Amino acid sequence: MAGSPQSVYHSRMAEIHPTAIVDAQAELANDVVVGPWCLIEGPVKLGPGCRLLHRVTLKGPLRIGESNLFYPNVCLGFSGQDLKYDHDKPGAGIAIGSGNIFREGVTVHRATLDRPTRVGDRNYFMVDSHLGHDVQVGSDCMLVNGVMVGGHCEIADRVILGGNATVHQHVRIGRLTMISGLSGLTQDVPPFMTSYRTRTIESLNIIGLRRAGLRDHIAPLKKAFGILFHTKLAMPNAVERIRTECGDDPLCMELADFVTASKRGITRYHAWRGDGTNE
Repeated sequence: MAGSPQSVYHSRMAEIHPTAIVDAQAELANDVVVGPWCLIEGPVKLGPGCRLLHRVTLKGPLRIGESNLFYPNVCLGFSGQDLKYDHDKPGAGIAIGSGNIFREGVTVHRATLDRPTRVGDRNYFMVDSHLGHDVQVGSDCMLVNGVMVGGHCEIADRVILGGNATVHQHVRIGRLTMISGLSGLTQDVPPFMTSYRTRTIESLNIIGLRRAGLRDHIAPLKKAFGILFHTKLAMPNAVERIRTECGDDPLCMELADFVTASKRGITRYHAWRGDGTNE
Protein backbone atom coordinates (compact mmCIF):
# COMPACT_ATOMS: atom_id res chain seq x y z
CA MET A 1 0.00 0.00 0.00
CA ALA A 2 2.78 2.40 0.90
CA GLY A 3 4.37 1.93 -2.50
CA SER A 4 1.21 2.55 -4.51
CA PRO A 5 1.15 5.87 -6.42
CA GLN A 6 -2.63 5.98 -5.86
CA SER A 7 -2.37 5.81 -2.07
CA VAL A 8 -2.53 8.77 0.30
CA TYR A 9 -0.16 6.76 2.53
CA HIS A 10 3.08 7.57 0.74
CA SER A 11 5.82 8.60 3.17
CA ARG A 12 7.96 10.29 0.50
CA MET A 13 5.27 12.94 0.01
CA ALA A 14 4.86 13.80 3.70
CA GLU A 15 6.71 16.79 5.18
CA ILE A 16 9.43 15.20 7.33
CA HIS A 17 12.07 17.28 9.08
CA PRO A 18 15.67 16.19 8.35
CA THR A 19 16.29 15.40 12.04
CA ALA A 20 13.27 13.07 12.30
CA ILE A 21 13.64 9.29 12.04
CA VAL A 22 10.85 7.44 10.24
CA ASP A 23 10.82 3.64 10.03
CA ALA A 24 10.45 2.07 6.60
CA GLN A 25 7.38 0.20 7.92
CA ALA A 26 5.54 3.45 8.62
CA GLU A 27 2.72 4.63 6.36
CA LEU A 28 2.16 8.38 6.29
CA ALA A 29 -0.57 10.23 4.45
CA ASN A 30 0.83 12.69 1.94
CA ASP A 31 -0.01 15.79 4.03
CA VAL A 32 1.35 14.54 7.37
CA VAL A 33 3.87 16.87 9.03
CA VAL A 34 6.67 15.35 11.12
CA GLY A 35 8.64 17.95 13.04
CA PRO A 36 12.21 18.03 14.38
CA TRP A 37 13.63 15.11 16.38
CA CYS A 38 10.53 12.94 16.09
CA LEU A 39 10.82 9.14 16.05
CA ILE A 40 8.35 6.86 14.27
CA GLU A 41 9.24 3.25 14.90
CA GLY A 42 7.68 0.09 13.47
CA PRO A 43 4.28 -0.30 11.78
CA VAL A 44 2.74 3.12 12.38
CA LYS A 45 -0.06 4.38 10.13
CA LEU A 46 -0.74 8.14 10.23
CA GLY A 47 -3.88 9.45 8.54
CA PRO A 48 -4.34 12.69 6.60
CA GLY A 49 -3.86 15.98 8.42
CA CYS A 50 -1.83 14.63 11.34
CA ARG A 51 0.90 16.88 12.74
CA LEU A 52 3.83 15.96 15.01
CA LEU A 53 5.31 19.20 16.33
CA HIS A 54 8.68 17.95 17.63
CA ARG A 55 10.22 15.28 19.86
CA VAL A 56 7.17 13.03 19.43
CA THR A 57 7.71 9.27 19.70
CA LEU A 58 5.30 6.83 18.05
CA LYS A 59 5.90 3.09 18.28
CA GLY A 60 3.88 0.52 16.36
CA PRO A 61 1.67 -1.36 16.03
CA LEU A 62 -0.18 1.97 15.96
CA ARG A 63 -3.05 3.13 13.75
CA ILE A 64 -3.95 6.83 13.84
CA GLY A 65 -6.86 8.47 12.01
CA GLU A 66 -7.15 11.95 10.56
CA SER A 67 -6.24 15.42 11.87
CA ASN A 68 -4.61 14.46 15.15
CA LEU A 69 -2.19 16.94 16.73
CA PHE A 70 0.77 15.79 18.82
CA TYR A 71 2.70 18.24 21.00
CA PRO A 72 6.31 17.78 22.15
CA ASN A 73 7.32 14.75 24.23
CA VAL A 74 4.18 12.73 23.48
CA CYS A 75 4.98 9.00 23.64
CA LEU A 76 2.52 6.50 22.22
CA GLY A 77 2.91 2.75 21.84
CA PHE A 78 5.39 1.63 24.46
CA SER A 79 4.70 -1.51 26.50
CA GLY A 80 2.44 -1.34 29.52
CA GLN A 81 3.73 -1.05 33.07
CA ASP A 82 2.86 -4.66 33.81
CA LEU A 83 5.52 -6.97 35.24
CA LYS A 84 3.74 -10.04 33.84
CA TYR A 85 3.87 -8.74 30.28
CA ASP A 86 6.58 -9.50 27.71
CA HIS A 87 7.89 -6.03 26.95
CA ASP A 88 9.25 -7.16 23.57
CA LYS A 89 5.87 -8.45 22.38
CA PRO A 90 4.22 -5.93 20.03
CA GLY A 91 0.71 -7.24 20.70
CA ALA A 92 -2.39 -5.52 19.36
CA GLY A 93 -0.90 -2.04 19.79
CA ILE A 94 -3.02 1.13 19.82
CA ALA A 95 -5.86 2.40 17.62
CA ILE A 96 -6.62 6.13 17.64
CA GLY A 97 -9.49 7.91 15.90
CA SER A 98 -9.57 11.41 14.42
CA GLY A 99 -9.43 14.98 15.66
CA ASN A 100 -7.65 14.27 18.94
CA ILE A 101 -5.19 16.62 20.63
CA PHE A 102 -2.30 15.21 22.67
CA ARG A 103 -0.58 17.94 24.65
CA GLU A 104 2.97 17.91 26.04
CA GLY A 105 4.13 14.72 27.71
CA VAL A 106 1.03 12.57 27.13
CA THR A 107 1.68 8.82 27.27
CA VAL A 108 -0.48 5.96 25.99
CA HIS A 109 0.63 2.35 26.39
CA ARG A 110 -0.09 -0.45 23.95
CA ALA A 111 -2.36 -3.40 24.65
CA THR A 112 -1.46 -6.62 26.41
CA LEU A 113 -4.63 -8.34 25.16
CA ASP A 114 -5.93 -9.21 21.69
CA ARG A 115 -7.75 -5.89 21.23
CA PRO A 116 -5.77 -2.64 20.96
CA THR A 117 -5.70 0.17 23.47
CA ARG A 118 -8.27 2.44 21.87
CA VAL A 119 -8.97 6.19 21.72
CA GLY A 120 -12.03 7.56 19.87
CA ASP A 121 -12.47 10.96 18.25
CA ARG A 122 -12.12 14.61 19.30
CA ASN A 123 -10.60 13.95 22.71
CA TYR A 124 -8.35 16.46 24.45
CA PHE A 125 -5.49 15.01 26.49
CA MET A 126 -3.79 17.78 28.44
CA VAL A 127 -0.21 17.95 29.72
CA ASP A 128 1.24 14.75 31.26
CA SER A 129 -2.01 12.79 31.20
CA HIS A 130 -1.59 9.02 30.93
CA LEU A 131 -3.56 6.06 29.57
CA GLY A 132 -2.41 2.63 30.72
CA HIS A 133 -2.41 -0.55 28.66
CA ASP A 134 -5.70 -1.87 27.26
CA VAL A 135 -7.63 1.30 28.15
CA GLN A 136 -10.70 2.07 26.03
CA VAL A 137 -11.63 5.76 25.65
CA GLY A 138 -14.71 7.00 23.78
CA SER A 139 -15.08 10.36 22.04
CA ASP A 140 -15.28 14.02 23.11
CA CYS A 141 -13.56 13.43 26.45
CA MET A 142 -11.22 15.79 28.27
CA LEU A 143 -8.39 14.63 30.50
CA VAL A 144 -6.88 17.60 32.31
CA ASN A 145 -3.20 17.91 33.30
CA GLY A 146 -1.73 14.96 35.18
CA VAL A 147 -4.69 12.57 34.91
CA MET A 148 -3.65 8.94 35.43
CA VAL A 149 -5.83 6.15 34.03
CA GLY A 150 -4.80 2.61 35.00
CA GLY A 151 -4.78 -0.41 32.73
CA HIS A 152 -8.00 -1.95 31.37
CA CYS A 153 -10.17 1.06 32.30
CA GLU A 154 -13.15 2.01 30.14
CA ILE A 155 -14.07 5.67 29.71
CA ALA A 156 -17.26 6.42 27.80
CA ASP A 157 -18.08 9.49 25.66
CA ARG A 158 -17.99 13.09 26.95
CA VAL A 159 -16.25 12.32 30.23
CA ILE A 160 -14.26 15.07 31.98
CA LEU A 161 -11.45 14.09 34.36
CA GLY A 162 -10.07 17.01 36.36
CA GLY A 163 -6.41 17.71 36.96
CA ASN A 164 -4.41 14.93 38.65
CA ALA A 165 -7.46 12.69 38.97
CA THR A 166 -6.54 9.01 39.27
CA VAL A 167 -8.53 6.03 38.00
CA HIS A 168 -7.72 2.55 39.35
CA GLN A 169 -7.23 -0.25 36.85
CA HIS A 170 -10.36 -2.00 35.52
CA VAL A 171 -12.65 0.88 36.55
CA ARG A 172 -15.45 1.94 34.19
CA ILE A 173 -16.62 5.56 33.88
CA GLY A 174 -20.01 6.16 32.25
CA ARG A 175 -21.03 8.70 29.66
CA LEU A 176 -21.25 12.41 30.51
CA THR A 177 -19.55 11.97 33.86
CA MET A 178 -17.48 14.76 35.43
CA ILE A 179 -14.73 13.93 37.94
CA SER A 180 -13.14 16.69 39.99
CA GLY A 181 -9.41 17.30 40.08
CA LEU A 182 -7.31 15.49 42.70
CA SER A 183 -9.95 12.74 42.94
CA GLY A 184 -9.27 9.02 43.11
CA LEU A 185 -11.64 6.34 41.81
CA THR A 186 -11.45 2.66 42.69
CA GLN A 187 -14.97 1.58 41.61
CA ASP A 188 -17.22 2.21 38.64
CA VAL A 189 -18.92 5.58 38.18
CA PRO A 190 -22.31 5.32 36.39
CA PRO A 191 -23.19 7.67 33.52
CA PHE A 192 -24.40 11.25 34.10
CA MET A 193 -22.76 11.59 37.54
CA THR A 194 -20.36 14.03 39.18
CA SER A 195 -17.69 13.32 41.75
CA TYR A 196 -16.00 16.01 43.84
CA ARG A 197 -14.21 13.85 46.40
CA THR A 198 -12.13 10.69 46.35
CA ARG A 199 -14.16 7.50 45.93
CA THR A 200 -17.56 9.24 46.09
CA ILE A 201 -20.45 10.30 43.86
CA GLU A 202 -22.16 13.54 44.86
CA SER A 203 -24.78 14.37 42.25
CA LEU A 204 -26.12 14.20 38.75
CA ASN A 205 -24.18 16.15 36.16
CA ILE A 206 -27.06 18.57 35.56
CA ILE A 207 -24.96 21.16 33.72
CA GLY A 208 -23.43 18.53 31.46
CA LEU A 209 -26.86 17.12 30.62
CA ARG A 210 -28.16 20.57 29.72
CA ARG A 211 -25.17 21.35 27.54
CA ALA A 212 -25.62 18.02 25.76
CA GLY A 213 -29.22 18.92 24.90
CA LEU A 214 -30.63 16.29 27.26
CA ARG A 215 -32.70 18.63 29.45
CA ASP A 216 -35.86 16.50 29.07
CA HIS A 217 -34.12 13.54 30.70
CA ILE A 218 -33.11 15.37 33.87
CA ALA A 219 -36.35 14.78 35.79
CA PRO A 220 -36.45 10.99 35.23
CA LEU A 221 -32.72 10.76 35.94
CA LYS A 222 -33.25 12.57 39.25
CA LYS A 223 -35.84 9.94 40.13
CA ALA A 224 -33.49 7.11 39.13
CA PHE A 225 -30.67 8.75 41.11
CA GLY A 226 -32.88 8.86 44.20
CA ILE A 227 -33.81 5.20 43.82
CA LEU A 228 -30.19 4.19 43.39
CA PHE A 229 -28.68 6.18 46.24
CA HIS A 230 -31.41 7.42 48.63
CA THR A 231 -33.60 4.35 49.17
CA LYS A 232 -30.76 2.24 50.64
CA LEU A 233 -31.91 -0.67 48.50
CA ALA A 234 -29.37 -3.27 47.44
CA MET A 235 -28.10 -2.43 43.98
CA PRO A 236 -29.94 -5.27 42.17
CA ASN A 237 -33.22 -4.24 43.84
CA ALA A 238 -32.62 -0.56 43.04
CA VAL A 239 -31.93 -1.40 39.41
CA GLU A 240 -35.12 -3.46 39.19
CA ARG A 241 -37.10 -0.55 40.61
CA ILE A 242 -35.49 1.90 38.14
CA ARG A 243 -36.47 -0.37 35.26
CA THR A 244 -40.03 -0.52 36.58
CA GLU A 245 -40.55 3.16 37.42
CA CYS A 246 -38.28 4.87 34.87
CA GLY A 247 -38.45 2.39 32.00
CA ASP A 248 -39.77 4.96 29.52
CA ASP A 249 -36.55 6.98 29.65
CA PRO A 250 -33.59 5.57 27.64
CA LEU A 251 -30.98 7.38 29.76
CA CYS A 252 -32.39 5.79 32.90
CA MET A 253 -32.13 2.41 31.18
CA GLU A 254 -28.53 3.23 30.23
CA LEU A 255 -27.86 3.93 33.91
CA ALA A 256 -29.52 0.67 34.97
CA ASP A 257 -27.60 -1.35 32.38
CA PHE A 258 -24.31 0.17 33.50
CA VAL A 259 -24.91 -0.70 37.15
CA THR A 260 -25.98 -4.23 36.24
CA ALA A 261 -22.78 -4.81 34.26
CA SER A 262 -20.48 -3.57 37.05
CA LYS A 263 -17.89 -6.04 38.31
CA ARG A 264 -16.00 -3.74 40.70
CA GLY A 265 -19.10 -2.27 42.29
CA ILE A 266 -20.43 1.28 42.14
CA THR A 267 -18.70 4.25 43.77
CA ARG A 268 -20.48 5.17 47.01
CA TYR A 269 -22.77 8.18 47.32
CA HIS A 270 -21.97 11.23 49.45
CA ALA A 271 -24.61 13.98 49.57
CA TRP A 272 -23.53 17.39 48.34
CA ARG A 273 -26.71 19.49 48.66
CA GLY A 274 -29.08 17.11 50.29
CA ASP A 275 -31.25 16.39 47.26
CA GLY A 276 -28.65 14.55 45.20
CA THR A 277 -28.28 17.21 42.52
CA ASN A 278 -25.94 20.09 41.83
CA GLU A 279 -28.67 22.21 40.28
